[in-house]
Amino acid sequence: MGKSYGASDISVLSEIEHIQLNPSMYIRKTEGDEPSHLVEECLDNALDEAQAGYANIVAVIIDTKEKTCSVMDNGRGIPLEKNTPITISTKLFSGAKFQDRKTAYQINSGLHGVGLVAVLALSEEYMIDIYRDKKHGNFVFKNAKLKTKTIKKYDEDPPFSTKIQFKPSEKYFENLVPDIERIKMRMITASVGLPKCTFALVIDGVRIVIKLTKEEAFNNYCLTPADKDISKIIEIESKKGPEKFNVSFAYSFSGSNPPKFISSINLLPVHNGGTHVNLFYDILKQFFVTKAKKNNIKVLPSDCLVGLRAYFDLSLIKPEFAGQAKERLTVRKSYLETFIPQLKESLESYFNKNQDDLIQILTHFEDFRKGIDAKRLTGNGNSKKRGFSSFIKLRDCSSPRGELYIVEGDSAAGGIIQSRDPAKHAVFPLKGKIPLAITAKDILKNKEVGELIMALGTGVHQQFNIKNLRYSKIICATDADPDGGHISCLLMIAFAILVPEIIKSGRFYLAQTPLYAITGKNKFIPLWTEKQLQEAIDNNEHISRYKGLGELDPQNLKVCLLNPKTRNLYQVEWTSNLEKIVSLFSSVEVKRKLIDYKL
Repeated sequence: MGKSYGASDISVLSEIEHIQLNPSMYIRKTEGDEPSHLVEECLDNALDEAQAGYANIVAVIIDTKEKTCSVMDNGRGIPLEKNTPITISTKLFSGAKFQDRKTAYQINSGLHGVGLVAVLALSEEYMIDIYRDKKHGNFVFKNAKLKTKTIKKYDEDPPFSTKIQFKPSEKYFENLVPDIERIKMRMITASVGLPKCTFALVIDGVRIVIKLTKEEAFNNYCLTPADKDISKIIEIESKKGPEKFNVSFAYSFSGSNPPKFISSINLLPVHNGGTHVNLFYDILKQFFVTKAKKNNIKVLPSDCLVGLRAYFDLSLIKPEFAGQAKERLTVRKSYLETFIPQLKESLESYFNKNQDDLIQILTHFEDFRKGIDAKRLTGNGNSKKRGFSSFIKLRDCSSPRGELYIVEGDSAAGGIIQSRDPAKHAVFPLKGKIPLAITAKDILKNKEVGELIMALGTGVHQQFNIKNLRYSKIICATDADPDGGHISCLLMIAFAILVPEIIKSGRFYLAQTPLYAITGKNKFIPLWTEKQLQEAIDNNEHISRYKGLGELDPQNLKVCLLNPKTRNLYQVEWTSNLEKIVSLFSSVEVKRKLIDYKL
């Protein structure tokens, strides 16, 4: 007999208790299990005051001996009426960012009203000090419980407006000292966007003033040591009201081929790309391909990204990010499309005045294309030699028995690249869904598929030779959602039509990716089945949900995808019903027959 189940078994958690039970649902759990995210949540609020023009001093103070962290600014100060400091510290989804933005903040870093509540819930000690309207308010919490509250008159010049100090709890963090370099990078990014604001980082009493210009940031973080010979740095910008889309870019003629970029969105470092990066890439491709044709220069769209180095600086009213970590912009392209005309106009204006720069960059693309064509002619595209650096997308491996991972986008690829063994694991990111096509000719029109086939090395049709396959396994690793499943199916169809022998020989695999995992101190256990998930819930395990591969840390991806002992691979078997499968995907009538319409 199963256990009895009744109303007495239902429990209702407070908001604080829920955060404490499932911290990884609210904050990003980092390698090393330290509280950097708590500092950043407090810092977001200070930066919002600075972006709005009310604060010109922001400081972060970290005491590594006492294990305390403080963030302060000289903005307007949190209102003291109606117990507001207590409300925003204890109630989820509270704050000024949900009202009419004209009365609060138009551009802000914090978005969800979760931050300070998470800081309180996961801290042993928590205090808010506020100076506002000739008053000094002090609110002290111990283990998420309010202990003291004082509000006094204060007629002197206030030392600051808001100070939040906390001591992370060892119940939730193995290391109580945040990643100082990460915090410093957050402040460097903010200093570039707010040149009139003073940023100070104080570590154990040692004060560092942080200030960096956009040009210095570009040189320090966009360029690599190999980028000795670069074009002029070009800056284009588009504005609409308080929003802006600014990008500084240049081309490296001597460094590595893949594009390299960093970006700041509402003063947040967002370095895993997203909609804004893809939009800019499309603008560059269209612009330079058009100019190349007018100058009788052979250039493909993908060539226009070779050696690109870019720094993005965006201010958006309604940014949307992938996950609480906010490392990738996921707003719809239509939201950013209003920036396009002005960006194109700015690009056109610069190169009309600087024709020599245009020819220099187009010649760089042409030289790259000639090198690719020469390799194709001499090697017929079938070389087993490793390190195909000519491919913009492919991050190759050195072993002839390596594994090729085909993934969705640069975000997932970036994590695998960080955790892979370069000798064994090659990575090829797809940009969006490949088109559904039922003939080899139509499929090969897609640039993504064409470059993927080149990476395989087998050729197609009469030129196909399985002996030239450059990998022992081809592994499709997509997100565990309907879009990911759709991409896997489209990719399987493309392989079945173009290179069926790869499937028939048992070398094409699908990687299962988890939606949930048990997480904790140095713990990451993927939950592959509903049964495993339910058992974890019954055992009160700490469970994290992952919307996609881009939200998994590199070490987690190693467990899920790379380690043969812990990953789940499914070998794709050949079917004699390929025509029926293609019909299912391509025929509207077939799809309608599968749907049972009921009124």
